Amino acid sequence: MAMKCRIKDLMAAQQLTQQQVAGKTGLSPTIVGRLYHNKFSRLDNGTAETVCRFFKVELGEMFYLQEGDRHE
Repeated sequence: MAMKCRIKDLMAAQQLTQQQVAGKTGLSPTIVGRLYHNKFSRLDNGTAETVCRFFKVELGEMFYLQEGDRHE
């Protein structure tokens, strides 16, 4: 199983760029990019809280587990 992030879909719905999200949340562009492309290997509590609060969603709405290869 692999953890995935829905930030890309939420950003598209609000027509936000990665740079805009980074600027408005205080997260680094690298972190936002890794979430956007599902290229993260671990998740910091502060990062999860920040993106969930920014998009006004619960943790389970932002992150989910996907069956299959962990490195997809």
